[in-house]
Amino acid sequence: MKGSDSQIQLGGERRQVTAVFYDIVGSTELLLSNDPEKYLRSIASLHNSSEDIIRRHGGNLSRRLGDGGCGYFGYPAQVEDAAEMAVQAALELIEMATRQSHRPRTVPFKLRVGVATSVVVLSSDGKDIVGTAPILAARLQAEAQPDTVLVAEATYQLTRNRFDYTFLRDAALKGFSEPSALWQPLARSPGSLRDRSNPARGAPMGGREKELARLTIEWNAASSGAGRSVAVTGEAGIGKSRLVAELRRSLGRENDADILLQCDARMTGEPMQPLIGFLEASVGKDVLQRGNAPQLREALHGIGLPVDERAARAIATFTGGDSRRKAGNIQVADLSGEAFRKDVIRAAVQILCAGEAAKLIVIEDVHWADSMTLTMLEHLVSHARHRPVLVVQTSRGPTAVAAAESLPLQGLGTAAMKSLVASVWGGAPPAGLVSFILQQCDGLPLYAKELALLLRSRHSVAPAAASWTKLLVEEGVSSLNDLLAVKLAKVGSARRVAQLASVIGREFSVSLLNRLLDGAAAASLEADLAALVAHGVIEQGATSNDAFQFRHVLQHEATYGSLLRTDRRRFHKRIAQLLSEEDVPSVPPAVAAWQCAEAGLHLQAAQFAMKAAEACVLRSAMREARQSLNLCAREIAAMRRHVDRRQFLLDLLQLQGVVATALEGEGSQLARRTYARAISLLKRDGSANREERLPLYWGWWFTAPNISLQQSRARVLVSDMEGARDPETRLQAYHCGWATSFHAGHHDYCLDCVGKGIALYDAERALRNRAFYGGHDAKVCGLGESALSYLLTDAHEPSEAAIRQCLEWADRTEHVGSMVHALYYGIVLRRCQQRYEDVHSLGERMLALADENGLVASQARANMYCGWAEAMASSPERGAARFEEGLRLQKLTGTDDNLSIHSDMHSEILERMGDPGAAVVPIENAIALGRKSGQWFWLAELYRRRAHLRLALGDAPARARRDLRYALQSAETQGAEWLAKRAGHDLRHHFG
Repeated sequence: MKGSDSQIQLGGERRQVTAVFYDIVGSTELLLSNDPEKYLRSIASLHNSSEDIIRRHGGNLSRRLGDGGCGYFGYPAQVEDAAEMAVQAALELIEMATRQSHRPRTVPFKLRVGVATSVVVLSSDGKDIVGTAPILAARLQAEAQPDTVLVAEATYQLTRNRFDYTFLRDAALKGFSEPSALWQPLARSPGSLRDRSNPARGAPMGGREKELARLTIEWNAASSGAGRSVAVTGEAGIGKSRLVAELRRSLGRENDADILLQCDARMTGEPMQPLIGFLEASVGKDVLQRGNAPQLREALHGIGLPVDERAARAIATFTGGDSRRKAGNIQVADLSGEAFRKDVIRAAVQILCAGEAAKLIVIEDVHWADSMTLTMLEHLVSHARHRPVLVVQTSRGPTAVAAAESLPLQGLGTAAMKSLVASVWGGAPPAGLVSFILQQCDGLPLYAKELALLLRSRHSVAPAAASWTKLLVEEGVSSLNDLLAVKLAKVGSARRVAQLASVIGREFSVSLLNRLLDGAAAASLEADLAALVAHGVIEQGATSNDAFQFRHVLQHEATYGSLLRTDRRRFHKRIAQLLSEEDVPSVPPAVAAWQCAEAGLHLQAAQFAMKAAEACVLRSAMREARQSLNLCAREIAAMRRHVDRRQFLLDLLQLQGVVATALEGEGSQLARRTYARAISLLKRDGSANREERLPLYWGWWFTAPNISLQQSRARVLVSDMEGARDPETRLQAYHCGWATSFHAGHHDYCLDCVGKGIALYDAERALRNRAFYGGHDAKVCGLGESALSYLLTDAHEPSEAAIRQCLEWADRTEHVGSMVHALYYGIVLRRCQQRYEDVHSLGERMLALADENGLVASQARANMYCGWAEAMASSPERGAARFEEGLRLQKLTGTDDNLSIHSDMHSEILERMGDPGAAVVPIENAIALGRKSGQWFWLAELYRRRAHLRLALGDAPARARRDLRYALQSAETQGAEWLAKRAGHDLRHHFG
């Protein structure tokens, strides 16, 4: 993308400037009362003298306005003492006019002068300056008395120690909503000579002896095997990173294989990016992206980080991705997602703590860590307690892991500040300098160092040392950001390279910079980078020889902030175009999305943001995915007239549904609204390819608030997908149909869907898709569901055949989600048949799998069923306790798809414990909830059980008879012949 357009040509710049406006008092009256030629000669002389004064003090007379003029300081060249020079020039303008008025043959002029400072926008041609300063200066001069200067508040603050001031009043100025303070400078305060010699560099760390000693103690404890974790906290520039660097230096570990993880403000949407950045630098990006677990394990072993196969496999899958997984496949019910996330976090901790030698792990800027990294840190801190590991986190706030010991950094005291200033000054600092810097910087080391460097560059030691206090002012600087901007101004033409680099990021590659430059700019790149390094703006990066980074994040922010928004956008656009053309080294899609968004390239930004979100979802990093989806939504909203906007919106809603379901639950209003909106869009678009939108249908079905609505949606799904060309699409539509139909008691429809669906089943396709559709194999699910429907319809042989095939096929898949699913079907079937030993045996198998893979919902179910079997067959007390524990755990997970049967089990246990009165309660609750939600399949049995309990409690026989009749009617309506026989038997037995 080289050519004339890629030259670094700024459209302008944001800069702090001080404006000076002067005006002749009563110019019209003077013109009318004097000879015109004399007046013209006098006013020309005044303007020439004014221009000389302004230029002598480093300013520029921008305009002559007939009876006045306007000058700027800090433009076109940025200087650190612009405000001071402007006020000095203004006072000299008054003196000059007074002297001139006493000369013969001249008109006696009196001047009014206004001075104001603000950030303005400068055009590249120098013709336009837009900002508050020139307007406010003009208003101030109009308020001034003859032969006086008025100074605005900002200018006063910058020069208050350079001049003696009198506060006049607060005035309401035209165009300004708030009153403006009017300050009148009377005279310059006495001062010393200036010295522009180069500042001393390399100031040592001082004032952190206690903190360094504390970290050293923690290191010694960790080295002995009692791991430690410390969170170093404090504001930006307080010295957190410097303290960590000093610890490594004092321990002689600067070149050791310690682990340094760097969080980044622009990477919060990229899960585990600090770890990935470390691994890329350690084993190479290619090794990570291949996704080859054995190769990754070998590479890690080669750098002294031995890990097991499972850890290598988890990280390889996480960093390498899976090409079979596309946005169109992602479903809301990938039950393996949380387990995979846990595997990755476990693997990350194992990598970081690998090896036997004592190790220092540093995580910088934790306040910018993504949520998955924060979770990993919690596990790391816990694991490190039993290893020779010291974990040090730095953070601006309380984001650091709570388990870490807190080490807050405060501002430096007087003694430490004196040491720092002396090291910068190259000797003992002048009297008063330390206290002045301490007052200005509030103990902030970075601010103090930069201010001392600035003052050292402008002053030398003088005999009258006491006079320094008033002279050592901010030199046009009111904040650390301004100091860093001044530092940038000193590098000359290299500033343009720094500004462009800041758009890339805090860390940037020379190769990318070179692609963005051309001609003379590209030819001088090496020299410009050297200048930036020499001035302490940037330094060599840690990841590669091609990389540089800004020495401090605040320097990066100040450099980026110095660009006009129009120039930022133009630079972002050029970078974004290179990224879209894949003509530069790849960057994380979340960063590419941000570049495109800042460039105003809405389509590309949406595409990259979607890609970033998809990658996060596939890594089970849902919170990071939400960040990218929010950006994507904003960019799509800006694509009002784009022909593909609706398709992008459907893609967005599809991923938003997945994320909302994962983070807030399938029953959340957000998840339901998201899928409802998507289906509404599909229905309105007659040209939409509904087959490609199966995931949206699936989510719409999955998040239905009750079984009745879910059943009606399942029938819509099956109907809309009947004409689909893809057999997997039709199979998964039937999958929805049979799952809901069983619970609704529609056994004929359930078995019909199973038959049609399994006929479409393909084992190879299942291998690719089972993780996306319910987290289990469709054939396993269909066989298990049919086993239950066959049982309830009194078809015992088909039921036994189906459950046998279900369990066998699940074992053949070797897929944990499918094996657990099959075992659950077997458990429910045997529970319906009251086969206690079989329930207990299958439950223990299920529990073992659940424990091994961290499947909490399955752990809860296994304990409930095993507890029920124990209570009914052997030990009521022990079994009841185990059932209650499982029930408690299940309530924590928030899901219960078999509430009817579980309530029946609870009731049976209570009756077995000798409390039939209490046993009625869960039955009645289940009946009410079943009727309300549409879960009808077990309703007949619940009525039958309530009739049994009523008779046991001596309730009115008529009420028991009514329950049995309801049971018989419900079973017959569903075609549940087996349940109908049970209800009919009890009705005849008790009532003839």
